[in-house]
Amino acid sequence: MQQRLSRATVLSIIATGLLSFMGTLVETSLNVTFATLTKQMQVNLATIQWLTTGYLLLTTLTMIASAHLIKRYPVKMLFLIAITCFTLGDLLSAVAPSFPIILLGRLIQAFSTGLSIPLMFHIILTSVPPRRLATYNGMAAMLIALGPALGPTYGGLLTATWSWRIIFWLLLPLIVIVFFLGIFNLKLQPFAKEDRFDFWGFGLLALILFLVDYTFNRAAKVGFLSWNFWGLLLISVLLMVGFYVYNRHSSRHLVDFSIFKNTIVSWHLLGYFLLQFINIGLSFVIPQVAQYILGQNAFVAGMILLPGALLGVVVAPLAGRWMDRLQTPLPIVVGHVIFLIGAALFIIYDQQLTVALLIGFYFLLRLGFNLAFGNTISHASVQVQPKQKADINATFNMTQQYAGSLGTNIFAAIIGVYQLQHINLRISTAQGALTDYWLIAVLAIIGLFAAWISYRQTIQKK
Repeated sequence: MQQRLSRATVLSIIATGLLSFMGTLVETSLNVTFATLTKQMQVNLATIQWLTTGYLLLTTLTMIASAHLIKRYPVKMLFLIAITCFTLGDLLSAVAPSFPIILLGRLIQAFSTGLSIPLMFHIILTSVPPRRLATYNGMAAMLIALGPALGPTYGGLLTATWSWRIIFWLLLPLIVIVFFLGIFNLKLQPFAKEDRFDFWGFGLLALILFLVDYTFNRAAKVGFLSWNFWGLLLISVLLMVGFYVYNRHSSRHLVDFSIFKNTIVSWHLLGYFLLQFINIGLSFVIPQVAQYILGQNAFVAGMILLPGALLGVVVAPLAGRWMDRLQTPLPIVVGHVIFLIGAALFIIYDQQLTVALLIGFYFLLRLGFNLAFGNTISHASVQVQPKQKADINATFNMTQQYAGSLGTNIFAAIIGVYQLQHINLRISTAQGALTDYWLIAVLAIIGLFAAWISYRQTIQKK
């Protein structure tokens, strides 16, 4: 394969990349508008948060199905479905007179995002030479990580100056540009038209993912010691066991689970999940700390995340280029080390946190994130056969998307439980946030361990 990519391939990556960016941007853009929306839509906070949780969940489920769809159908057809759904969902959300309508619009957009992100990575994994793979995956990871981080700033700014509806109207010109970029350049054809979809497995996994999300959502209302929480958690675990048994005996599978026989892939998947779990979860925690503890408004709370989000524009592609040159996963380990340092600083300076410190610590944490995130899927993808690229693509993208949903839910539940115990929101939020910081640090240590093991195994194979 030639080192120079064709113009059509580059424009195809740009088209699917921009569609993915828009999808991840609107993913979290409403987080800072919930106070406004609860009044306008006349629903409570527990209901309105499904605009984000439901979005993430349906995106995850679509990504699970993407391995089958990419194998069976032309990329251009899938792209047209994705951009049509995104446009329809965008218009419904912009004009929505009630909560059910805006939720419907969000879910239609979520289906689009669940298609566009795997399409982007599929084009990269199948069209980019191995020696440039990490660079392009770094740029792709930059887009899908930048969107959720910029979302609160984007939503907060537009809501404060105009209306939350502008969040959706402003995307229409970019949608038109993306449509023409894709329609004239996407050419990849299906490579396994005989592939059969596992409907039973999909339904069971969808039930598990929804139930786990719902379980932690309930914890924020009834507490972690409630039989309600533990009963739902037990049912979730039993369903997981059932899913494992089903896959052991089924002739159909959502993805090719043999990719996990390679332990490097398994360790990378764990690290990938933890990076996004913390990244998206912390992007929820920091605005709460800024508003409830530091007394800042929604706009300032969103702006705190902006420098760290913009950092990815520079670091992610450079991190990929660095790993392409080294041809080892050392940048992933370095990223996890910096990520852990950033997480630890939130604990050390918990009592002295200011807006400036929040910006600085999040900036450092995002530096580590961007060094490791895109490089992780790049290194995992070169461990499998070409016919398994769609499977690893779907698995990793589904994992990172659900990690964001679960991370938001768990970190929110922890703060919610503390708020149930105290009348003073400032004190209870501070206690919940500190618990979140400790959880983040522990998970960052596990992520670093996973990165180090995969690095050692890679060196031993050479």
